[in-house]
Amino acid sequence: MKNKIKKQVITLIRVYTDDSHGHINQMLEQLHKRDDVCGATIFRGVAGFGKEGHIHQSNLLDLSSHLPIVIELFHKSNQSDELIDFIHEQISNAHIISWDVNLSFEHID
Repeated sequence: MKNKIKKQVITLIRVYTDDSHGHINQMLEQLHKRDDVCGATIFRGVAGFGKEGHIHQSNLLDLSSHLPIVIELFHKSNQSDELIDFIHEQISNAHIISWDVNLSFEHID
């Protein structure tokens, strides 16, 4: 068997939110169930600020600190608007950006 490099145009969707609503695990489970999502990663920020202008940063004494969260996912369908609408329904305080990207990956024949 020989590995080949495959290329594909997909949509990269990045969701900016925070951890204040406890919705992140539910969101990941919902994305995992969809056939049109190739993969997702959740990043937790150590500091950030949003539209209110308040700086949120981690502190060892804080249990709930409203830290920034970024959910990044690869969407293989040309119907990204439907997925973005779905994410907005799941996360009320989300800011979402998306763009087409070239994905390359190894494929075993």
